[in-house]
Amino acid sequence: MKSILFLACIVLATGCSRKTDDQYYEDAVEAQKGQEDDEAIELFQEMIKEYPQSPRVPEALYALGSLFQDRKKDFPKAIEMYKRIGEQYPDHATASNALFMVGFINNNELKNVDAARAAYEEFLKKYPSSPLVESARFELANLGKEPAELLKNTEEQRTVR
Repeated sequence: MKSILFLACIVLATGCSRKTDDQYYEDAVEAQKGQEDDEAIELFQEMIKEYPQSPRVPEALYALGSLFQDRKKDFPKAIEMYKRIGEQYPDHATASNALFMVGFINNNELKNVDAARAAYEEFLKKYPSSPLVESARFELANLGKEPAELLKNTEEQRTVR
């Protein structure tokens, strides 16, 4: 009888100490704010693993994409996170931005014009009312161009007017 009570106490104690999806997410956001990128990545990934059905998963994937893109400069991993949002959560609020970022990273960081074109065209087709439509059109019109070339073209257009 004592061993059953002991086991019951252990089960209750460990069951009560399990983090919720919200706790994982909030801890990850705090780590991200504190520039503790590796910890934030680990917490977001753990949340997704432990709670794959959580409504917070798309937000966690977007945060991971941002961390891999901006802080880790791991562009293929960032694209992977952003693509998962579009594939698994196409109606989520972050999905249009995520697909735009796939195009942006491919064009501006990886210089993969074909992949960027495909992502931007898919973005325009799927999300025609997104606030990023004009940016996607601009990116499509200027695929593969360097910032200096774009600046020169902009200055030339100003002097013509």
